[in-house]
Amino acid sequence: MTITQIEILVRVAETLSFTRTAEELHMTQPAVSHAVAAIESELETKLLLRDRKRGVALTEIGENVLPQFRAVLQRMDQVRQQVAAEKGIEVGSVSIGAFPSASAYFLPGLIREIRENYPNLHFDLHEGTADDIREGVHERKYDVGLVLLPAPGLDTVQLAESRMLLLLPPAHPLHAEPKVAIADLAGEDLILCRGGHEVAVINAFERERIDARITFTTHNVSTMVGMVAQGLGIGVVSEMALSMHPHSLEVKEIVPPIVRGIGIAAASMEEVSPAVRLFLDTAVRRFAGEDGTGGGRSGTGLPLSSSS
Repeated sequence: MTITQIEILVRVAETLSFTRTAEELHMTQPAVSHAVAAIESELETKLLLRDRKRGVALTEIGENVLPQFRAVLQRMDQVRQQVAAEKGIEVGSVSIGAFPSASAYFLPGLIREIRENYPNLHFDLHEGTADDIREGVHERKYDVGLVLLPAPGLDTVQLAESRMLLLLPPAHPLHAEPKVAIADLAGEDLILCRGGHEVAVINAFERERIDARITFTTHNVSTMVGMVAQGLGIGVVSEMALSMHPHSLEVKEIVPPIVRGIGIAAASMEEVSPAVRLFLDTAVRRFAGEDGTGGGRSGTGLPLSSSS
């Protein structure tokens, strides 16, 4: 099998469409089908199921080997970038997954800094839930991901910590408190903004033996701010996410604090391409400082916490 055939197979597996893959790769559909069939013939197994009504689906074997095919492509990209670097040509691409608040907080300044010195680097950005991004890095859909820590099975570097804060409705009695204890939230209607922090919030309430009365959950901070402003409940939101949304509501710290680490993750930091290495090094220097906060030092020079 050839690298081109593997690239085609991976794209079909991601789009679940021979037609769309052909359009994106500027190929004919028969050529795409032939490339996939060639790999299946060599491996003597079916990787994709074709159904005129239901479309394309991965077989169980196809699901299992897809991350390995992605790893092959990442290794080939690493080879190309290393050769280009030897020639003095800084090129390459970095596929990045991030949940929305981390994407907005970390990526704009980080990418701008890199592109000022390496304008030929390409960044492919993807957003999803914190769980989606973690799984995507596991499956090598993304070279790196901004994830909530811990992230078992991935090599990680902690970049920051984000506290959970309370957003109070107008004229709420808790305005008078400098900080709000979890015990003071018993019986209060809570509005939780999804983003991967839900388990940490619920666990913190359970430790205090308080029932978390989550009346509403939202998928973006703007909606939560609007609902709190209408007196529908107390908002529970991460400090990082809230910093991206101007508002005039009262904000209170929670005691005991609910804190989550946010880090950058890769399936294996020792195997990343030069372009990804540049991205990782810049992120650590910019946000984690020289010492970093991700645990011990790895052989790559990055402070990483590997949870295999």
